[in-house]
Amino acid sequence: MKILVILAAYNGENFIKEQVNSILEQAGVLVNIKIFEDVSKDNTLQALDDYRDDSRVEVFKNVAASGSAANNFFNAIKSISDDTINSYEFIAFSDQDDIWLPEKLKVASSMLVKEQSSLYCSNLILWDEKSNHKSIIHKSYPQKKYDFLFEGGSAGCTYVFTNDFCIRLKRVVEKTNYMQWKFFSHDWFVYFYARISKDKVSIDSNAYMLYRIHSDNVHGQLNKNSLHALSERLKLIKQGWYFKQIKGFSTFVESQSIESKIYELYSKNYFSRLYILLRYNFELMRSSKKFIMFFMISLLPLRIKK
Repeated sequence: MKILVILAAYNGENFIKEQVNSILEQAGVLVNIKIFEDVSKDNTLQALDDYRDDSRVEVFKNVAASGSAANNFFNAIKSISDDTINSYEFIAFSDQDDIWLPEKLKVASSMLVKEQSSLYCSNLILWDEKSNHKSIIHKSYPQKKYDFLFEGGSAGCTYVFTNDFCIRLKRVVEKTNYMQWKFFSHDWFVYFYARISKDKVSIDSNAYMLYRIHSDNVHGQLNKNSLHALSERLKLIKQGWYFKQIKGFSTFVESQSIESKIYELYSKNYFSRLYILLRYNFELMRSSKKFIMFFMISLLPLRIKK
């Protein structure tokens, strides 16, 4: 299997070499890495100089900062030619500060082939670097009919997808104003696109990467079970996080469809939102526990900021 890994880098000098090495050491597959360096303010580029003689690694310095890892990933997809994408069987996303176990890409590509899926994602091993504590972030709950309307499949750094899916995704990305999409989430968008397009998605119950949590990892911190993480998540929700997402995703659902109705009524007012939560309930999210939390926060007062 020949796999292209797209790695989004920004201020990653302390971690990026460890991650790049773990990708190059993947077993049973042929790997190339394209690193998109997003105008770092540290020595990320200098750290990557060690790979300048390794033909498997290419480093691209962005002309201007994209503003987020999500934007960086999608800008990267747009910049890669169809011919290059088609020269690989699979494409994967990588963060700069994780560590992949040697079998990650082999397992992912094999599952995609076996299950004839377009997109693979998986559970993660949450690794708190400070305490060296490790725990599992569960994402492999059974898929529900409308889960993609309110959540992604997993962290984008677990994603592996076919070249055909990548090219179709690229076409949609080229027409999407994600740079102006507040709270834009590439991992949610990719999962949403796969499900709305009726592509099969495989979610692995195993975990093949250490998802590193450190002081500079903003999104990673939100995955911790702590009062601070809960507070930060609630802060985003009160800023209209779900409504901003719905505004963006609504442009991709067919008018008069059930998906369109769910989005419209969820956003309309308190009572129509309550109706949607009661009518579709556990069809809206894969995890029952997460749905219950979603139900409660959806009805919080003073949370709507459109």
